[in-house]
Amino acid sequence: MKTQVLFTALLFSLFGAIIAQAQDEKEKLFGNKEAYEVLKKTKVEKLEKEREEFIKEQKTSLTKAIEKINETVKIGTRTEEQGESEKTNLANQYAEVLNAYNKVIDAKIDYASYQLTLDETKNTFSVEFSNKEDKPRRFNRTESNPRISFAYNFMSGDNLDINDFSYANNNYFAVGHQWKTILDKNKSNFRLLYGIEYQSHGTELNGNRFFTQGNETQIADIGFNADKAKFRQDQLVFPLSIEIGGSKKKDYEDGRVRFEDSDKWKAGIGGFVGFNMSSRLKLKYDLDGSDIKETRVNNFDTEKFVYGLDAYIGHGEVHLFGRMNLNNVFTNNSVDAQYITFGIRLQ
Repeated sequence: MKTQVLFTALLFSLFGAIIAQAQDEKEKLFGNKEAYEVLKKTKVEKLEKEREEFIKEQKTSLTKAIEKINETVKIGTRTEEQGESEKTNLANQYAEVLNAYNKVIDAKIDYASYQLTLDETKNTFSVEFSNKEDKPRRFNRTESNPRISFAYNFMSGDNLDINDFSYANNNYFAVGHQWKTILDKNKSNFRLLYGIEYQSHGTELNGNRFFTQGNETQIADIGFNADKAKFRQDQLVFPLSIEIGGSKKKDYEDGRVRFEDSDKWKAGIGGFVGFNMSSRLKLKYDLDGSDIKETRVNNFDTEKFVYGLDAYIGHGEVHLFGRMNLNNVFTNNSVDAQYITFGIRLQ
């Protein structure tokens, strides 16, 4: 418990340092109302373009995945029923990713509008506006980009391990936006990564068991033959990591200096803090010949505050990562369980 408290305190102190740095390095806005509106429109359009490109990429990826499944059905390695089931599950996963990404973009648009409005009020447009084109910054210490993760996920505890869960329906995905700040501008081998991320943990117990609802969540037999009994939690977290890796310095003719690490090996270690937004159990079963789908929402004895450790290694934009929650999924009087996740992250 002392280790968890110290770890949480350290994360909060680091977040405080990041916020202070962001305030110190914040650039002033343009000095008239027209320029302010142009800047606001530009930011929103950039985010909307980001959204369109991401949706296009996901649709292309889904189409290719479905084509591969169709090929396996055609050659007989999968039955048509298996193929349809896998395509449905895949489409649902992509839909969840797009829904989560839309929430992130909408939040960023709202935040950008709020931030610009606040700066406009504070500056009261007293700064003189110049019609000259802004020169690019010579040294860009911070850059940002989206990131997305797909992984296998299960719970570990006193009476739980990986063998207590069905392999097919235990999954994790996350989508968010991160900022990368160079700590040493001369070498750029040490970098600080931080951001905001929407993550979803999905787990299903084997043996026709499920997590019960109420003041004390326990593991129990469902009492009938269920096709699906999947427990899912959606969370908003703020990750923070120290990254070590190579980079290549590039000098441009206009005086700009940039560090590129897109084709370099890198590794990082850190953690995350955040909160649980929702918990739900999805049941699917047959009743008198009818397929019944039932969803039970937020009636579980779960922890609201989440935190844990994260580590990764990879090359370029593709990384293998592992994530471990230090908080319990449920409160002390319920099932002892912590999430363990490992998979692939694109960042």
